[in-house]
Amino acid sequence: MPKSDSVKTVKRSIAILNLLAEDGRQVGVIELSKRLKTSQSTVYRILSTLAAEGYVAQDPRTEKYHLGLQGIILAGAALNQLEIRKQAISILERLVAATGCNASLGILYQQHVMYVARIDGPKSARMYTPLGRRAPTHATALGKAILAFLPPDEAAPILGASKLVACTPHTITDPAALAEELRRIRERGYAVDREEFLAGIRCVGVPVRGPSGGVEASLSVSGSVFQVREGDTEQLARLLQDAAYELSGRLGYLV
Repeated sequence: MPKSDSVKTVKRSIAILNLLAEDGRQVGVIELSKRLKTSQSTVYRILSTLAAEGYVAQDPRTEKYHLGLQGIILAGAALNQLEIRKQAISILERLVAATGCNASLGILYQQHVMYVARIDGPKSARMYTPLGRRAPTHATALGKAILAFLPPDEAAPILGASKLVACTPHTITDPAALAEELRRIRERGYAVDREEFLAGIRCVGVPVRGPSGGVEASLSVSGSVFQVREGDTEQLARLLQDAAYELSGRLGYLV
């Protein structure tokens, strides 16, 4: 196989894995072919190779494909090797113990916020956002807490590329309104997701800084609107800010 064809095959293989990961559902050969603008025979050949190595699996009932165990193993290994995740786990555990809420750690990845660690509270509403799943920056407290403190030249491409899709009726979809929201977040030091990503869920998030002082991640606590009341946000924000200060220090940030 010519080198150029080998590179194309690798890129198509990666594209298939990315689509299966992003969709979180089973996808058939015909749909993958259309979305990748590649022949069905080529898609089928790549899927067969990936299936043989365990990176994808085929449902015998639907004949559609989903990520295989080998892909999940690699994803888990990648998450476990993240230094920030290692440093954050004990801090997340303390946040859960103090609040009873879910506690999460997110990083910016390809213009989205990615959940890289989460510990569920004992009585808190489950968020159903698997680790490694990406979420819109504009609709989440984790994402807004990062976005608000990015340098303008780094934030502009994300805001420009985002269509501000509505995840719920409460999602901020107007660019001017989002700009004002980010200004308020910078002013008070924390972000609030008021059912903007998931209906019935309220979330508070704060930025985490790295050695250079730049924002590298964010911490959040979340729960149902009955558990995390609007009047609780400032108290939760203070707990989160203390936790973020500790995590930032572990990462090498010196005030």
